[in-house]
Amino acid sequence: MNPNPHAEPGPVPHLRPAGPQTLGILADLIAREQPVFAMPSWFVTTEAAQAGHLLSEFVRELGGRPAGTRYRSFFANSRYEALHGAVKLLRHRAAATAAAHRGRVLVLDPDGTLARRTDPLGEGPDRALAPGLPTHTTVAGLRTALRSTPVCGLVIRAPELLDDSDLAAVAELARAARATGARVVVDLSDISPDTATDPAVTALRPDLVVLGESLTGHEVPFGAFTGTHDTFAPWSTPRTGFLHSNTYGGNTVAMRAVVARLLPRWEATAPVHRVLAAAAADRQATLDLYARHVNPMAARMQRKLHGALNVVRAKGSRLTVRLDSGRELDLVDGLCGAGLGVAGHNPADALTDVVRGHDPARDHVRELEGVLARETGLPHAFPAVSGASAVESAITLARLARPRQRRIVVFKHNYGGKTLVSLLATAADRTRAPFGPLYEDIRYIDPFTPHAVEEFREEAAAGDIGLVWIELVHGSSDAYAPIPGPLLDAVTEGRTEHGYLVGVDEVLTSYYRCGTRFAHHGRLPDIDLMSLSKALSHGCFPTGAALVSDEVHDAARRANPRLVEELRTHHAHGLGAHFALQSIRQVDALGVPERAGALSDLVRAGLAAMDEGPRGVVGRRFAEGMLGRLEPRVPGVLGRLVDPGGEWMTYALILWWINRARAFVVYDVFLLPLTATEREISQVMRGARRLSRTGPARLLAHAALFRLGQRLSQGPSRRLSRRLSRRLSRRPERRPSRTPANSSRSTV
Repeated sequence: MNPNPHAEPGPVPHLRPAGPQTLGILADLIAREQPVFAMPSWFVTTEAAQAGHLLSEFVRELGGRPAGTRYRSFFANSRYEALHGAVKLLRHRAAATAAAHRGRVLVLDPDGTLARRTDPLGEGPDRALAPGLPTHTTVAGLRTALRSTPVCGLVIRAPELLDDSDLAAVAELARAARATGARVVVDLSDISPDTATDPAVTALRPDLVVLGESLTGHEVPFGAFTGTHDTFAPWSTPRTGFLHSNTYGGNTVAMRAVVARLLPRWEATAPVHRVLAAAAADRQATLDLYARHVNPMAARMQRKLHGALNVVRAKGSRLTVRLDSGRELDLVDGLCGAGLGVAGHNPADALTDVVRGHDPARDHVRELEGVLARETGLPHAFPAVSGASAVESAITLARLARPRQRRIVVFKHNYGGKTLVSLLATAADRTRAPFGPLYEDIRYIDPFTPHAVEEFREEAAAGDIGLVWIELVHGSSDAYAPIPGPLLDAVTEGRTEHGYLVGVDEVLTSYYRCGTRFAHHGRLPDIDLMSLSKALSHGCFPTGAALVSDEVHDAARRANPRLVEELRTHHAHGLGAHFALQSIRQVDALGVPERAGALSDLVRAGLAAMDEGPRGVVGRRFAEGMLGRLEPRVPGVLGRLVDPGGEWMTYALILWWINRARAFVVYDVFLLPLTATEREISQVMRGARRLSRTGPARLLAHAALFRLGQRLSQGPSRRLSRRLSRRLSRRPERRPSRTPANSSRSTV
């Protein structure tokens, strides 16, 4: 064991060049126009249900548990994301218990990997970037700490590095921790898919097992934490079922890769093959499997919506959903997988120029760094596997570069991700509350108050701000405007005087999503760090990057050279970089700059035409480029009974958009395709205008009738169901629009 987590051996990448199996999965998905990303959290696919079942059987067999033992999994994009998710689950579970543990989770970290990431400056578990995770490289150190430190969890990393006597000692410590109410996590990120049993699982009987990239052959970003249903209980209610989320998690590429690696464990006659075949043949069997092994709340939602979220085809700016009745609806995609990609779903060039032309020997990672340096002016790229990991790397590097200036300023309504570090940039209190302790030296300032500029200047004058982190336009909160210009001016003015770094989160807003190439263009003249992800994915592959200046890179390297090199290499992936390069090429090749301007005008005109009446279900609204928000509301007497953000209204709005407007808008945010036609954008905005004129009672009635029609379609009254379905789904564009754009169709 290495007792010094800051020592200098060379880092080892977790991801390897894509081989024939991975490229074959991608080729099949793109050619058959199968959705890779359709929506975060609520995306339920056959492949994800199958992967959940196989992971359950895999963990059951590793521990020698009896047949019929069932486990649940949460899908992530790396072992680190999975570890953070497991810690969050332990803390949430323990939040209602006695507070003596204060959310502490004790970690056996033999190689010091987690310690470097959670405490990059070696400040100790109370002042660490991700506090409350005391780490120890030896079993003796773990034993001493457990005797004196109340904890809610115990994490055993890299158990393969332990000899038999150490493993026996850890098993005894796990029993002692469990006797106090703590839960046990074992990290098996490097386990081989064909391992029969694992001594750590049989000896420790963990509540959660962390799995990683080994289950995709290290060729596709992947992580998961798998455990008992009892352990997952905090995330098994409608209110908490999506509290932890991940945009790329459960993507179809990773799910197919996991299934392909694990399935050979079992003979063709084994029961798992029958279970997987049943899920492939029947949507309800898929939902049953997903509820048992992934997220019962997502399956519950899918059932209540009767197929309205069952995306079966994705191409360009359009999606096809298949209702429970068997009817398929062709929709304009008003979500873009939460802003993924530049060219929409399954672009043809992804197959011809990337998958079929991919050369694993070519250094696409270095090429991407050069391209991004020219695009952003930030010369150092740190590859990421998600927006959250890009934000986490950026915050970590900023912390290393400003070791004496601990304070981080984030503006309220910002969204940064759900890992224990990116969560700092997520300003919603409810999203952070169950998962403490979190880094405390952080200040959240509401940018929309009259005194925001004065608050910020007063904070900056103290001289201890190291980083100001900004999402210029918000896509997942109740903010209905970009960050005000005077506040951004104050940030720029204080940057030189007070020496803090300025970082921008462009995960959602880059490459003309908000009208300009990057949302900070024209708003912030100088930045030091940037996070990118969704636009780089090309709608096909989880990837991203944190970008930093020379000054940040060099200062961070002086503070912790080993960690800086690990952040640069561990998520580097040639295929992910190749997709990102292709996506950037297509920005100009498809004329996105010009298209974005024209389409943004249509969006602005559409919002301007919406009714301001007191009876509609739309309150505040805003749009910046192709990103916008519509506030749901329930005015009048009905508002005393119906929560605008509750299940009833959520379902009603989804069903209205899909059945009446023929648009896939499933949250209170719309992210319109950059390559959509003018006709398609006009269709969505006409839907928004009609929605603004619709009262809540009528909206709820429409949803009730739709659901009734779908129920009837599965019974004897199918003729009535078809008539009801035709009436509810009557296309709004049958009536000619007066919008000039509706009469011409743009081409790409």
